[in-house]
Amino acid sequence: MGREFETVIGLEVHIELLTETKMYCSCKNTFGKKENTVLCPVCAGYPGTLPAVNKRAVELAVRAGLALKCDINRRFKMSRKNYFYPDLPKGYQISQFDAPIGENGFLEIKGKKYPIFDIHLEEDAGKLYGNGIDFNRCGIPLIELVTKPCFNSAAEAVDFLKELRLIMIYSGVSDCRIERGSMRCDVNVSVHRRGEPCGERCELKNVSGFSNVYDGILYEEKRQKTLVKEGKCVFSETRRWDPMKKESVILRSKEKTADYRYFDEPDFSEITLSEDFIEEVFSVLPMLPNKKRLYYESLGIQTQAAEDILIDPRKDRIFNKCVEMKLCGAKILSGLINGIAAEFLNVKSDYLNENNTDEFCLALCKIGRLREKGVISSTAVKLLFENHIASGADIDMLLKELKLEQVSDSDYIEDLVRRVLDENPKSAEDYRKGKTNVLSFLVGRCMKLSEGKSDPVLCREAILNSINDDSIQRGERNLK
Repeated sequence: MGREFETVIGLEVHIELLTETKMYCSCKNTFGKKENTVLCPVCAGYPGTLPAVNKRAVELAVRAGLALKCDINRRFKMSRKNYFYPDLPKGYQISQFDAPIGENGFLEIKGKKYPIFDIHLEEDAGKLYGNGIDFNRCGIPLIELVTKPCFNSAAEAVDFLKELRLIMIYSGVSDCRIERGSMRCDVNVSVHRRGEPCGERCELKNVSGFSNVYDGILYEEKRQKTLVKEGKCVFSETRRWDPMKKESVILRSKEKTADYRYFDEPDFSEITLSEDFIEEVFSVLPMLPNKKRLYYESLGIQTQAAEDILIDPRKDRIFNKCVEMKLCGAKILSGLINGIAAEFLNVKSDYLNENNTDEFCLALCKIGRLREKGVISSTAVKLLFENHIASGADIDMLLKELKLEQVSDSDYIEDLVRRVLDENPKSAEDYRKGKTNVLSFLVGRCMKLSEGKSDPVLCREAILNSINDDSIQRGERNLK
């Protein structure tokens, strides 16, 4: 299609809040319970019941707004959004309309600001499954974040969602467990020929997962462009993304605001937030991802290594605790945490707890210090870590028991290198001819002969010195 068309994308992101109870009742905010067992007359919508606003949900919604540079409305109200759907037992949703909790925010990514129209507080609906409905999710507090139609590609939209997820996690607003549905979004896509007005938007409803958002946008772009090319109309529709078939399927025509017949919630009066309340919420905002990146950069960590830590809050907590111990450098720590620690925790996801985290971090710091000083090789790093985890034994004691200390004696290294070069004269000759990739092979032979105890850096230097000295001697003989 080339540059003939332009795509415009807007997002409506639903994020469940980390509260103990639901939005308007005392039912637990939980996941994974048997269908329709976390339910009471209030969240089930029984006539005559009276809801009560969850103060913690208001606090977290304000925190989200502050993290995203929104203007926080000191006075706001709740509204009834009326629509009939099987997963909504009341026949309406208590949400916000003309007085949301936050407005006019933005999220900056790679120097570009993406405007946020508003953040409003509301309750979640139930969940359809097979031939039944699970109402456990009814009433769980969430925020709906609505962006302006500010994205022009699937990649931009996904980058925004990834960064938003990190901000919500690090600010403590939500766990954003996409696989559990605690972060999902509606994607509005429209296309138009350049220079012409924007086309009708189609909404992909309740899309979960970054890859599904990306694929869904690409599909809608192609589908709508094809319709326009053929002179057909693109109708404003609500569609469902089918991740198996990789296509969108129409659900219904798109509702207009008037269809929801919003009116003020009669069971709540207007809510007023004091300046002290706003200041208190702001004061507990932790360091957010954009500042963490600058902090990591100041520690000398490579950009990708820092990002790998940042996308996993568990690794971030371990890393910062290790840095506080000041036993070894941040660069070594980042490699250990992204390497052996991440590999272990991916298998033993429930290993860390309040009782063993400090010990776990101390072990990583001790191993990092040994590696930093050249006492152990990269191979020994893994052996030390695995044996410590399995036995709980002290790192220094294991170092001696397993005889993992790296040999750096210059006479030993030179003798080792001479043996390797004598056994592999062709490799040495190949290096002289410019085949520099054989250097890794020769270092590997040194490591094998020494059973992994020789310092690979010193071996590499010794190999180069030996080959260069031989080359010089050959040159002198040729001159004679």
